[in-house]
Amino acid sequence: MSEPSTVTGYANALAALSDRRLEQSMYSECDVLMERVVLTLHGEEHALRRAIEWKLFRQNFNRYYEKEVYPQTLKATLAPYLARGRMDLKEFGFRVNINLSADLSGIDRPAKTEAETDLLVSLSRKFGEGATLFHSTRDKQEVRDEVGEALASFREHFWEPSRARRQRLIDEVAAGTLTEADLPRDILTVLLVNRDKQSLDDAMILREIAFFMQAGAHSSSNALAHAFHEIETWCEHHPEDREKIKHDPFFLQRCIHETLRLHPASPVAWRQAGCPFQLQGGPAVEAADAVVIDLLSANCEPALFGPDADAFNPYRTVNEKVAPYGLSFGMGIHTCFGRDLAGGAIPTSESDVATHHFGTLTSLMRNLYELNARPDPERAPVPDEQTQRQNWGSYPILIDPTTSATA
Repeated sequence: MSEPSTVTGYANALAALSDRRLEQSMYSECDVLMERVVLTLHGEEHALRRAIEWKLFRQNFNRYYEKEVYPQTLKATLAPYLARGRMDLKEFGFRVNINLSADLSGIDRPAKTEAETDLLVSLSRKFGEGATLFHSTRDKQEVRDEVGEALASFREHFWEPSRARRQRLIDEVAAGTLTEADLPRDILTVLLVNRDKQSLDDAMILREIAFFMQAGAHSSSNALAHAFHEIETWCEHHPEDREKIKHDPFFLQRCIHETLRLHPASPVAWRQAGCPFQLQGGPAVEAADAVVIDLLSANCEPALFGPDADAFNPYRTVNEKVAPYGLSFGMGIHTCFGRDLAGGAIPTSESDVATHHFGTLTSLMRNLYELNARPDPERAPVPDEQTQRQNWGSYPILIDPTTSATA
């Protein structure tokens, strides 16, 4: 097997991400979870799947999610931490985002207890290990076996009852006793409504929902910890900005976008050539050749992001044709569904704080700072040693239990 061709530079990476001759290849290590999920599909099948799922994000869905779903989920997840006055930010980030991902994916949590969330968190963490198996330092077959066991448990405890409830509602719509507006707004409902159009069996829908669950929680919890660390480090050297971070949500969103640029969920994107062709800015490739798109270096290109491109700087300005978070959400047919949901809309000079969509990451960080979130002086953050990715395994912080977060 020949060495993979590497694509570097923002323009070349953008071209490669948008080139339909390159197919996803990094997620085939764990087919028990990733087989035929939307991320690993290509061509017409991918276009059809993406089209039906994209319907969910229309009709002002992001605003509905941020204003109606997010506040209730945050309140329920935050309650036990308020009583303790401390939290592991990585754990909290995963717990709140797993509940948000469940709302988006269509997984009911009728008990609404810590124990129920504990189970969902443990299963989704295992799905995250499967999705990122390519970078794992563990025995890969052992991880695959564990993912298969987690998927069976997820099906029994969460997916089956959630599917059954939605199917009953869909049947009532078909019978004329309900309207489509009465259906839940989530991925599971969309897939069940359209299952016959794409020959989606239960096993396929199960994998898709499990994938969506981990995708939202895994990347967002990492981003939250990275953002807090970057902001706190910045404020150590720029104390005059601490009040601005707490009271200017547009500036805080700039901090989030800057964090996302420096810490993409995956520093590289792996692709496989579907046919022979010449890579822009790179060598010619043959069918089935591996191609690595270096997202991190593209996001830190000095010509676009300045001479300090590899450093955190919330005052950074970029060309309006370049997103402030770079290529961290991908581009082209595999652009991340959660880009606007998590990152929010890119503000303009005409943006109004009362109506602007800031995204869940900015909202979460804003709510934490309302609780006077600060590093725990007795417990230092610990890197995650179970992956080659530069993530935090634990990030202890303190909060004030006498205040309450507002959405």
